[in-house]
Amino acid sequence: MKICFLTVCLLIAVAQSGLSQQNARTPKHKKGGNDINGFLHFDHSMLLEEKADTTANVSLGDLDGDGHLDILLVKGRHWPIHDRVLLGDGTGKIRKAYNLGNISDRSYTGALADFNGDGSLDIAVSNDDPDHKIIYFNDGKGNFKVASEFGRPEWSTRNISIADINRDGLPDIILANRGESKTSNYICLNTGKGQFGSNCIPFAPYPTTTITPADFNNDGFIDLVAPHRDGGQSYIYFGSSDMSYSDAHRVPFGPPDATIRMAAVADFNSDKLLDIVTIDENKGVYLYLGQKDQTFSEGISLADRKIVPYALTIADLNNDKKIDIIVGHIEAPSTIFYNEGTGHFKPVTFGDSKGTVYGFAIGDFNEDGTPDIAAARSDAPNILYFGNTTLKSRK
Repeated sequence: MKICFLTVCLLIAVAQSGLSQQNARTPKHKKGGNDINGFLHFDHSMLLEEKADTTANVSLGDLDGDGHLDILLVKGRHWPIHDRVLLGDGTGKIRKAYNLGNISDRSYTGALADFNGDGSLDIAVSNDDPDHKIIYFNDGKGNFKVASEFGRPEWSTRNISIADINRDGLPDIILANRGESKTSNYICLNTGKGQFGSNCIPFAPYPTTTITPADFNNDGFIDLVAPHRDGGQSYIYFGSSDMSYSDAHRVPFGPPDATIRMAAVADFNSDKLLDIVTIDENKGVYLYLGQKDQTFSEGISLADRKIVPYALTIADLNNDKKIDIIVGHIEAPSTIFYNEGTGHFKPVTFGDSKGTVYGFAIGDFNEDGTPDIAAARSDAPNILYFGNTTLKSRK
């Protein structure tokens, strides 16, 4: 089963294992050997839909159990739209497309996980208020039905993350809420068979749009990176057996006036300590290096705000065992920051300047041995960029 838990759940795998945040299987790079050290081309693309709308995110996973990657487009944001399922045929083509369900809602994330333990990928859809947050169960063939809810309809939920917070072997949901200044973020525990109670655990009482799970101190408990979205201090909340995620067990990172849309976690400089990369709408792309005392360095600017960053994911695109950074923008081409291994990066652009990129998913959709990049866009059609085994050399 090929899995992509959105840009999120996979971040745990990156953080804990040092491997790439693949939204699906790790590419083997059949063509050109097992170790590719150049820069991949992403100059061949396919529109996933003909028209533009307010798409918020994209996920990749084998939704119908045929061994090939499929695509979930999550739509709406502030306007109710149907989410869409696109079934892949293994050659890079879409063989069937249909609505996820009958509900039009204000969606931000479609996180993939086996919530009920039946071996198939289910979908958790996060919605802005006043819409319910919904779990869709999969019958194993890509047919979905509403099975349960999580959180509360009145929460202004943006993106969600998936992690086993209480270590019971069940995927739990972390909600990033952006509302008034007194808002809070929440953890909703899976009580079994994909059911979630409304009595979720609050933490980080400030607005966020993403929460990134990782284990920074290697104690076996999930820590939560909560970047401030609306002009305040960001923190990492450390996990423990009591799952309190209290202000007494947190460390700051980044500026005191952050407007961070997204964060991702990996060991970018190969020192065996986890680092944080962020996209700040008013400051640009910044890297914060982990220190031995569990604090973080001052921000290292990878790109200033000449163009506004809006989407972020990470992956080892060229199979050199170094985690690369992929950033989408408002009305500008996207950028891959290829990792040189010591915290230095080489930026390479791809794609066009149409619309705003809200989310990415990465996987080998056409099964040619190289990763492909799906981009969810607003005000432009959603698009899939195919990785090309003809490589650009490093200069």
